[in-house]
Amino acid sequence: MVRCPKITWNGYKINRVNSFKYLGIHVDIRLNWLEHINKQGEKAIKMQQNLKRIAGGNWGISQIHRRTLYKTVIERMLVHGSSAWCLNPTFNMKRKLSSIQRPFLLHILGAYRTTPTAALQTILGIPHLHMQLQFEARFTSIYRLRISLLPNITDIQPQDLEMKSTGCSVHPSEHLEPNQISLEDGETNIPRKDIINIFTDGSKTEQLELPYVS
Repeated sequence: MVRCPKITWNGYKINRVNSFKYLGIHVDIRLNWLEHINKQGEKAIKMQQNLKRIAGGNWGISQIHRRTLYKTVIERMLVHGSSAWCLNPTFNMKRKLSSIQRPFLLHILGAYRTTPTAALQTILGIPHLHMQLQFEARFTSIYRLRISLLPNITDIQPQDLEMKSTGCSVHPSEHLEPNQISLEDGETNIPRKDIINIFTDGSKTEQLELPYVS
């Protein structure tokens, strides 16, 4: 029953809201991240409906392509900002993420609606969504943010992970020496000890060979 304080900034009143969106993440008043998961779930449902339009139970794109779309589009959308909100997911978060993942698993596999979620995940080789997001969150925190004091992690430190290579790298094929490889056709079919004869598939001739100087 206590009235909330009024906040103004340069003469403008700042209204009180229960959640706001910042850098694609919905921050709610309780900081339990359920608002963010619900918003992302609504977007996922729309994508799942679009996926149904291009693939049905026995027509459309194959199962492997449906699985690829889920891993590269849906899962990437849900994992956004997970290092901020999914380091230690609560039971409610796990349950909500499971309800978001289940329709996609059913559609990918084409299974009955009564099929258990655990069975779908086992058959498709797709882990629980909250486990995948938690893994991504902890990896990002350790590798990119260089944070070592994470909950339930005592044996992995940032310096234990490999650093990405820096600088430009040149492919060896761009700087071939004259005595390394020859693209000219061989003049003889007699094998020689100083070269390795490689015949191309489908050439239908034994004259086309790529001698490589050993």
